[in-house]
Amino acid sequence: MLTKNLGVLHQLHQITQRSLNFLRYNQTRNLQRSTISMVLDLELFRADKGGCPDKIKENQSKRFKDVKLVDTVIECDGKWRKLRFQADNWNKLINLCSKTIGKKMKNKEPVGDSDAIPDTLTTAEQLQEIKPETLEQLTVRQIKKLRTMIDDNMKKCVAERVECEKVRHSNLFEVGNWLHESVVVSKDEAENEIVRTWGDVSQRKKYSHFDLLVMIDGVDYERGASVSGNRGYFLKGAGVLLQQALKNLAVQILLKKGFTPLYTPFFMKKEVMQEVAQLSQFDDELYKVIGKGSEKEDDKSVSENYLIATSEQPIAAYHRGEWMDTAELPKKYAGVSTCFRQEVGSHGRDTRGIFRVHQFEKIEQFVICSPHDNQSWELLDEMVNNAEEFYQALNIPYQIVGIVSGALNNAAAKKLDLEAWFPGSGAFRELCSCSNCTDYQSRRLLVRYGQTKKMNDKAEFCHMLNATMCATTRVICCILENNQTEDGIVVPALLRPFMGNMDFIKFVKPAPIDEQAKPSNKKKGNKNKDKETVTDKMQKMDVK
Repeated sequence: MLTKNLGVLHQLHQITQRSLNFLRYNQTRNLQRSTISMVLDLELFRADKGGCPDKIKENQSKRFKDVKLVDTVIECDGKWRKLRFQADNWNKLINLCSKTIGKKMKNKEPVGDSDAIPDTLTTAEQLQEIKPETLEQLTVRQIKKLRTMIDDNMKKCVAERVECEKVRHSNLFEVGNWLHESVVVSKDEAENEIVRTWGDVSQRKKYSHFDLLVMIDGVDYERGASVSGNRGYFLKGAGVLLQQALKNLAVQILLKKGFTPLYTPFFMKKEVMQEVAQLSQFDDELYKVIGKGSEKEDDKSVSENYLIATSEQPIAAYHRGEWMDTAELPKKYAGVSTCFRQEVGSHGRDTRGIFRVHQFEKIEQFVICSPHDNQSWELLDEMVNNAEEFYQALNIPYQIVGIVSGALNNAAAKKLDLEAWFPGSGAFRELCSCSNCTDYQSRRLLVRYGQTKKMNDKAEFCHMLNATMCATTRVICCILENNQTEDGIVVPALLRPFMGNMDFIKFVKPAPIDEQAKPSNKKKGNKNKDKETVTDKMQKMDVK
């Protein structure tokens, strides 16, 4: 008798343990579901929950992006919600089976000789309709058989829900942020709005930055291409001094504005980069870095990381998964980093010089702030003003341009570019971009507003903004064109303390464009070949 009772107790323990394990599994799934990061609030896609899917479509249309993405999100979300409802029902049935088995065992009812199930309980639809009184009519063995069938249906339901979730999110993450009302709706960048202009943007000068860098012996294009490949370069001499001075001045100005300098990692884990970069960037911009999974010699695993294209990416993830204390906002960071970009799609654009390169130094403004009281829009103006102060200090003429809706990336609600005047090239060129991404990035990264979530309140997300302060190679190009004289380059006054008080950089080499224009000294019938110039060699190079 004692042995029989112990056996019953053991069975009860096993049943209870299985039930608890499943509950833990389901709770884990619910937790994962509740912390999945979004770029737009998913409730906005649900018309039955007070959402506004039509407005999302209109916004997507104004960006000249695929409106069908919104329809796919809505369709997958509807299916996902049905699957979640089914999963909840399966879980209730699992608990009901466990409870009924326990009750029958306690009452010492016969276990039963057969586990055959009635024909009325064979399909998933029939199982979903099981009531407590139905189970009361079955034996323990039959209920256990039902439990196995329910478990199988639960696993299938969970698998379908996970797959549906993947499709929903892959489409959701390509839907753009809400456009600010002031953004010009157009696909043509020729319609970018000129907000204001500073300095003389009509003057023209003789040489372009490509020639000027050679003339001051500030770069070695030939060896750079030989060592690094296309768009490779060595900065040297005055080129290096200018770069370091620009970085120091930019950081100094931002320090006075209350920014905290951050020297960021150069590469990021794949799963983190996926939360800050658009899908298109992985193909066109980011460099992949493959390495060992750990420092253990016997570890054969592989890690997949990506070089940063801007310090905005690692700084955006700096507070990933955190609740931000409202008393500490806004957070202002001055990102200091080297940046790496593949520049796929830029073939034939800016191939000469260091204006568009694969590797460059950059100082970035990044701000995290409250989502309330229009604070992020006030801070956007402040960040643009910081950039303007920097370029005015360097006496660089520029225009501030509002970018049209069709040229914005998914995250930006509005973007203002500072385009400097290049008198040697006779064109405006972008030196910095300033964007308000509102809560688009913080939702994906789970950077929440407030210290803790209140029980009955929906979590709020911080607003994030980014703005270039100084991309050094581009600014060097601009300084050279604007400050050129007959004999050399006048160093901007505020850079001189960071360059050993150097106020002038002399030309020490001829301009490549002048060398190309010289008539040949070869005489007809002269068999002796003139010595090739450095420029001639550079022109003959075919660097792949």
